[in-house]
Amino acid sequence: MKKLLFVLLGIAAISSCQKVIDVDLNDSDPKLVIEAVYTTEDSTVRVQVTKTSNYFDNSNAPSIDNALITIIDQSGSVQTIPSVGNGKYELTNYAPTFDSNYTIAVTHDGVVYTSTTVLHSVIPQLPIFYVYEQSGFFGGPGGYLAFLNYNDPATEGDHIYAKYWRNDTLVDDFQTDDALTNGNLVQIPLFATFFDIGDTVDVEMRTIDEKVYDYFEELDGASDPSSAAPANPTYQWTNNALGYFTAYGVSRQEVVIQ
Repeated sequence: MKKLLFVLLGIAAISSCQKVIDVDLNDSDPKLVIEAVYTTEDSTVRVQVTKTSNYFDNSNAPSIDNALITIIDQSGSVQTIPSVGNGKYELTNYAPTFDSNYTIAVTHDGVVYTSTTVLHSVIPQLPIFYVYEQSGFFGGPGGYLAFLNYNDPATEGDHIYAKYWRNDTLVDDFQTDDALTNGNLVQIPLFATFFDIGDTVDVEMRTIDEKVYDYFEELDGASDPSSAAPANPTYQWTNNALGYFTAYGVSRQEVVIQ
């Protein structure tokens, strides 16, 4: 297998352009916001439903507690996700079927909002490795540079979202474009910090659907203050609800710098 060193600094520059849709989010046009996450790590589906007039300021968003929410697997089996209050809904002990589609349906005020995602098989991490760099960025002090490390299957559409910690403090998060790494050994330097002897490095790596990857790429562009004409992400839900639905498995690795 050929090796590919996928440099994090290049991720933003080579991300593919996505079509975005402008949404008029004025005070007279409140939108339903649905954020749904199914993580196989604890076999739990979590949904939060709010209504707001400004998608990028949810500080005073009213919660919706009277929605009917269900999750439907690829075979058509339906389960209700019960309300736990404050606009949150939760279904526990929901066993996953990998490499299959899941759909969530939210019914509120007579309108049904749906979104579908693919739950890909978990891509396992290889052990984190690190190298010592004598000098840091822009001539600053150096240290140990750690690397996310995994074999990307040839399967298309299983993108990666990763986040990492230094001594239990979250440092950064990022995602990678699967089309650039298919079938390769991927080694991504965790450029946001240099580590020292005795530091513990923890990396969580999620295998996410392409639609979810595209959504967060668009969201980053929409919230970028340097963007000349920021726009809202493409709708992930029918009937113009805002938000997203993601289903993913998790791989974790930890190393102590020695």
